[in-house]
Amino acid sequence: MSIVVYGAGSLGLYLAARLAQAGEEVVLKVREMSGDHGRGETLRILTHEGIEDVTGVRNVESLAGVKADAAIVTTKAWQVGEAARDLAAALPPEAPVLTTQNGIDAPTSARGHLRDEQVLASTVVVIATRVAPLAVRLIGPDASLTVGSPSGRRASSARGLTDALSAAGLTMSWTDDITAALWKKLALICSYGGVGAIVDATVGETRADARTRRLVSQAMREVFAVAAAEGVRLTQEDLDDVSEVYLTGFAPGTTSSMHRDLLAGRPSELEDQVGAVVHRAERLCVPTPVLDTIYAAMAPREARARARR
Repeated sequence: MSIVVYGAGSLGLYLAARLAQAGEEVVLKVREMSGDHGRGETLRILTHEGIEDVTGVRNVESLAGVKADAAIVTTKAWQVGEAARDLAAALPPEAPVLTTQNGIDAPTSARGHLRDEQVLASTVVVIATRVAPLAVRLIGPDASLTVGSPSGRRASSARGLTDALSAAGLTMSWTDDITAALWKKLALICSYGGVGAIVDATVGETRADARTRRLVSQAMREVFAVAAAEGVRLTQEDLDDVSEVYLTGFAPGTTSSMHRDLLAGRPSELEDQVGAVVHRAERLCVPTPVLDTIYAAMAPREARARARR
C-alpha cells in the first residue's frame, strides 16, 4: 500500500518509520527539504531498547506527481485544511485520509476539500518527541489509535489503512462514535494543558496543588457541559476515565504540546483546543469560566507568536 504521511513532526516521523518497517511504500510530506531530509532518507526511532534506523521513506516537498492509496495527516490542527486540499489532487476519490489532531475540528476542515466518506478521524495515544529533522524519540509503548468515520460512512479502502497501521505494530480500534471520542480526549488535553500553560506547571505540579487540581477538574467538566449542549453522548464514566488519566496516567514531568508551544513563543493549538470550546460555549450559553480565563490570558501570547511567523 502506498501511504502519504503529511507532516514531518514527531507523530509523522514515527508513523512513517513504523509503516516503512512493515513494508509499506511511504511518502513523507515535509514543509522544506533540508540537507538532513535528503541524506539517504533514513528515519531514526530512538527507544528504551536502542536505535532503529529505517530506510525506504521518500521525502518530498510537493505532492506533484505523487500517487497514493491513502494518507495520514499529522500536521498541526490549523494546517489540516491546507493538507486536505493538497491531498485531494494526489489521491483517488475513494482513498481514505486519516486525521490525527487533538481537538474536534480537524475532520471538518478535511471534509471541506475531500469527500465525506474519505475522511477518517482518530485519537492517538503516544509519547514521541522529534529530536532531529528525521529522528524521533519514542517514550513508552507504541501508539494506540481509535479510529472512526465522522460522517458515518467510510471509503471501502479504509480497512486497508487501518490494517496497515495494525501490521506496523500499532494498537488499533474502531469506534462508531468518533465525535464522542474526540470530545473526550479534548476534555483531557485542553484542561491539563490549558491550566499547565497559564501557570507554567507540569502535570505533576498541578496535581500536587489542590488549587490547580481543582481548576483542571473544573475545566474538564466545562468541556463535557459544552459537548452535552452540542448533543454529544458522553457519560459520567467517560468523565471519570478522563480524570483518572490526569491523576494517575501521566509522568509527573508531562506537559502538553500546546503548553510547550505557547511558552516557547511558537504558534500553538490554543484556538483549536481551548478556543474551540469557549466559542461554542458562548454560542450555546454554557458557562465556562476556567476555560474563558485560560483563553483570555493566553490569546495575546498566541497572537504575538503568529505575528512573528
